[in-house]
Amino acid sequence: MARIIYALSGQGRGHTSRGMAVAEGLRGRGHRVRFCGGGAAQKILQAQGENVIPVRQLQTVLRNNTIQARATLLANWPSIRNLDQIVRKLADQICEWKADLVITDFEAFSWRAANLLDLPVISLNHQQIVTETCYALPTRHKYHANLARIVINIVAPRTPNRLLLSSFFYPEVKRPDITTIVPPIIRSEIVQIEPTEGEHILVYYNQPEGNQALLEHLRADGRRYIVYNFPKPENTSSYPNITFKPACVEEFLEDLADCRGVLCTAGFTLLSESLYLGKPLMVVPNRGIFEQTLNAVFLEREALGKAVIGRNISADDLTQFHAYIDSKANMNRSWNVRGNSEAIDLIEEELHLSATSWPHLRPESQTADT
Repeated sequence: MARIIYALSGQGRGHTSRGMAVAEGLRGRGHRVRFCGGGAAQKILQAQGENVIPVRQLQTVLRNNTIQARATLLANWPSIRNLDQIVRKLADQICEWKADLVITDFEAFSWRAANLLDLPVISLNHQQIVTETCYALPTRHKYHANLARIVINIVAPRTPNRLLLSSFFYPEVKRPDITTIVPPIIRSEIVQIEPTEGEHILVYYNQPEGNQALLEHLRADGRRYIVYNFPKPENTSSYPNITFKPACVEEFLEDLADCRGVLCTAGFTLLSESLYLGKPLMVVPNRGIFEQTLNAVFLEREALGKAVIGRNISADDLTQFHAYIDSKANMNRSWNVRGNSEAIDLIEEELHLSATSWPHLRPESQTADT
């Protein structure tokens, strides 16, 4: 069996959830998997007992739910300036572990290191849905779409051996010879949930700074909300219908399982998990992050949820969301597909092909470990 490096973006929890689900599937088939990443991903994985190869994390700077292009460039300038040094050091570590394959989940350095070592590369992410598929787009989104394409083409490999796009929508792919769209890869903790319908709305913004107006709308609305990732006010009694909670995976999953609906930014993982559990959605994509805008556009286009695009949420939006939730109350879960097994099959297919093309790959069985 194979020795596989899974390198992942360090910003946000979505890549980590997908990576752990993929690693679980691969290890279940006897492969050895070692993670590579930095930032939040490295901390989360190490807390789970994983031995992680550290690498610099690229950052996205957001303020008031909007990407800050200049601040983002400055934050990443040390990584850009030291690109060759970072890649060569990482290549040495990958070589020392005797890896057979590198999977990159929107991580910028690992596939470059794999190229130095002449190792096969699988690009597995959602971001490249922006660059690798065909879709109609309103004119007002085209500037950010073009900017996103530039960034994605820098971070992700242009010519991997195999490109796997995990997505809840299925536009036509540009390169069907190497590209496959698979349903979202859902972690086992979500699969094991039996959803119920409580009284609260779950609220999650990845960058809550500058969204005080949202809290005022929630307070005025009067219904019950559980809010994650927002700074807890000094006087919580001023928000009697809002429960503020810090990041905690176990509590978050419990609140997700029991909520009436989800109000969130348009990150792919939470959208996918909410859809899998049959939770009504209203999303407010981070302005300037086109992947989130595309998620929101297709969420509405496929009649899978509601979206507020290009502006902050209003009191009227909340009223419409509650009406939408009520209209879904008596409907069964109609969207509960997942792509875990399909993704693992495709990774193993590429391993089989690579073993023919790369004679240094070892066919002997290995015991699964980290």
